[in-house]
Amino acid sequence: MNSVEELCTLISSRITWGRGEDPQSLNADTPLLEMGLVDSLAIMEIVTALDKEAGITLPDTEIVAANFRTPKALWTAIENLTGEVGK
Repeated sequence: MNSVEELCTLISSRITWGRGEDPQSLNADTPLLEMGLVDSLAIMEIVTALDKEAGITLPDTEIVAANFRTPKALWTAIENLTGEVGK
């Protein structure tokens, strides 16, 4: 995982878009929670995908609503984590 755009692709593949919504409209500032695009199940699917597909393990302390408000917020949390472990 090298960019917020790659993260958006991963998130987009794990959410259910409502009728009439454009699946390609996900960007770094998309309000995921506010738009109802993610719920607790989708968050866990994203966390699992990050681990399996990108080798990024989010500790339980980072699986909080604030980190899933937007893809950019999650990307910031990932950058903080990977910086701490020297990746």
